[in-house]
Amino acid sequence: MKNIDCRYRSTRLVVLTGCLVWLLPVLACSSGETGTSWAGTVDTLPTGVIQVSNPETGVWDEASSWVVTEEMRIGAADGDGPDLFGRITDLAVDPAGRIYVFDGQAQELRIFGRDGLHIRTVGRKGGGPGEFEQVIGMDWSPNGDLWLVDPSNNRISVIDTSGTYVTSHPALGGIVVLPWPGGFDDRGSFYNYGLDPNPGDEDFFPLVFIRFDDEMTPVDTAQVPRYQGEQDFFERRDGGNFMRASVPHSPSLTWRFTRTGDFWFALTGEYQIVQRTFAGDTVRIVSKDFTPVPVTSEDIEEARENLEWFTRQGGEIDLSRIPATKPALRGFFFDADGNIWVEPVVAAEQQGRVFELFDPDGRFLGEILLPFELRTSPVPVFMGDYMYAVTRDELDVPYVVKARLGRPATDTGDLTIGVEDR
Repeated sequence: MKNIDCRYRSTRLVVLTGCLVWLLPVLACSSGETGTSWAGTVDTLPTGVIQVSNPETGVWDEASSWVVTEEMRIGAADGDGPDLFGRITDLAVDPAGRIYVFDGQAQELRIFGRDGLHIRTVGRKGGGPGEFEQVIGMDWSPNGDLWLVDPSNNRISVIDTSGTYVTSHPALGGIVVLPWPGGFDDRGSFYNYGLDPNPGDEDFFPLVFIRFDDEMTPVDTAQVPRYQGEQDFFERRDGGNFMRASVPHSPSLTWRFTRTGDFWFALTGEYQIVQRTFAGDTVRIVSKDFTPVPVTSEDIEEARENLEWFTRQGGEIDLSRIPATKPALRGFFFDADGNIWVEPVVAAEQQGRVFELFDPDGRFLGEILLPFELRTSPVPVFMGDYMYAVTRDELDVPYVVKARLGRPATDTGDLTIGVEDR
């Protein structure tokens, strides 16, 4: 049996015995949202790759920065109602503002109105039509049906907005990737992950991304982004079995697949995010200056406690291998306008509340402070001026929050860019 602790922060792998993000083609900053000129640079490399370099300070000032205000919260700390969630696996929102919450513990899809009141519950745990075993992600098809990916049942279940079961499609079973990185692109093609049939000798757990046509026939395959460089693990080998755990605070790779059909990935040791096409061509590199956060003695003790599952099974750890500083970032996602939301590594009490926003071209706008601790798995959903996301309280009880994005409406003209384009 293999216990796997992968090198993916936002994409985590689990072997059974880790996110579609909408990226729309917005190519310029909106007017009226910047307080100062941008001081970064844009370079076109000889390969044609666009390199966007950002300073540590963004363009927002106090008057132009975004404000996020929580307007509604769905959830309960006790009771037996439909708003008592065990584990929220994924979220979806339809054009009418109805909120679809999949509870991974109950294996139920719970639908709430735009006012937060429960409308209906769909499905239950099981293997029959309309039943679920382990749903890991959802997405809307071009015709408005909701697809629910259930690898433990080796299928994708399809329901309409009334909650009626429509049909199912076969899907790869036996492997779970959280958050689920697949879904539909702007052309209506569906994507899901699979195993590489021809892995290299160095591939620990090789994934590929598969594009399907309207008949759910595979038509194209791409390699998912992989960590380049020596990976830092603690390992225990016993005959043909082995365990592996990441060295805490060591660099890793996190990635997202977007609705335009591109991969974006980040090397967390550096503040660098890379855009790559499905065909494998690098398009854009976005970087930002940052001040590393030191690893404290408290961090090392916490890391030791978190690795007790490994040492209890005979694994050995060397805490001196933990780096002196933490990675630059934990992960990232996109909103409906193509802005990049980066979760930087900050002090523990601020983690999940501080995000740094970049425009679709990769220019750093500024910092956003949230009034709640945002969980990035499942990935937040953006509809108009609203964000729908999962948070947890001090007792670790999950809730769904609906928050308004307050964006200044004053018209000060287009973003002034101090750019040296080489």
